[in-house]
Amino acid sequence: MRITFVGGSTGQGGSPRLYRDEESGDFIVQGYVVSDPADLTQMEIPSGETVVRVPASLFTYLPKDEANGVS
Repeated sequence: MRITFVGGSTGQGGSPRLYRDEESGDFIVQGYVVSDPADLTQMEIPSGETVVRVPASLFTYLPKDEANGVS
């Protein structure tokens, strides 16, 4: 698996950041862990998964075809 940095508005490796798995084409998000119990009770998160909060501004780094749902 080869991970490449796509974009992020912070320096020194801080959050949020967007990466892409070049093999699968999947995007990988580095963000802020959602830990507020009130927020988590509104979602059904399966075991082995987590939720991260990502500012909408991060998605400006998505390629236009991906941002519009076109592959």
